[in-house]
Amino acid sequence: MAFTSKDRQRIIDGYLAASGRNMFIPGEFIDWLAGQPEHEAYPWFFAMDDATAAREHRIAMARRMASGLRITARVEEAKSSVVQIAVREYPAYVSPVESRKSGGGYVSFDPADKGDMAELRRQGITALKSWLNRYRGAFEGVDLSKIEKIAASEDRVALSA
Repeated sequence: MAFTSKDRQRIIDGYLAASGRNMFIPGEFIDWLAGQPEHEAYPWFFAMDDATAAREHRIAMARRMASGLRITARVEEAKSSVVQIAVREYPAYVSPVESRKSGGGYVSFDPADKGDMAELRRQGITALKSWLNRYRGAFEGVDLSKIEKIAASEDRVALSA
């Protein structure tokens, strides 16, 4: 069950009007909703038993715990008797965009997996576009062309800039 922001606003406004409150306090809202089984939001919060809800809450906590972690991978390439070592930093886990609506979650990231790299690049491009939209004005006079070139590329980014 997914509510739009208009639906959520209407539900909260309705709760505030029905309860006589002028401030939304989540705990009080849940206590009030527990006694309203006919309310449209009731199944959103009470459709599962407490044990399942607690497990889902713990899974969400684990997702937040893993979010932003990084792994370091050493890439070694032997050329005759010279060894070239490059250190790259990658997230330890990624949350594939395609599986998020169906409850997805974080999966281990493997830098050798082409699918994982493509997903990370797609997310990187999205983040770069967002960054450019927000901060471009703060960098007036700075050459952002390389960042713009990467942000303008699509899923199979060639990072040879």
